[in-house]
Amino acid sequence: MTRAAARRDNPIMGFFGKILVLAIVIAAAWFGYRWWQRLQSGQLERPRNPAPAPRNDPPPPPKPVDDMRACPVCGDFVAVNARRCERPTCPRG
Repeated sequence: MTRAAARRDNPIMGFFGKILVLAIVIAAAWFGYRWWQRLQSGQLERPRNPAPAPRNDPPPPPKPVDDMRACPVCGDFVAVNARRCERPTCPRG
């Protein structure tokens, strides 16, 4: 059966397809019209939440950094000035 024959055999699906395309065209026209109206009134150009004015505060001081070394027992990196962990084989004992 060719496509032309299939269309003739099922006229209801052709009708619903046309209604669906018409609804999509109407929706596109409606949303396009609303977008155009907002563009003309200037609502799209104004920011909704303007950024606050920049402050001249000094930057915060940097956080202290600890040196890290690999644990000889487990291989995890631990801060040099860290306390002993709960492992019984901890070399910081």
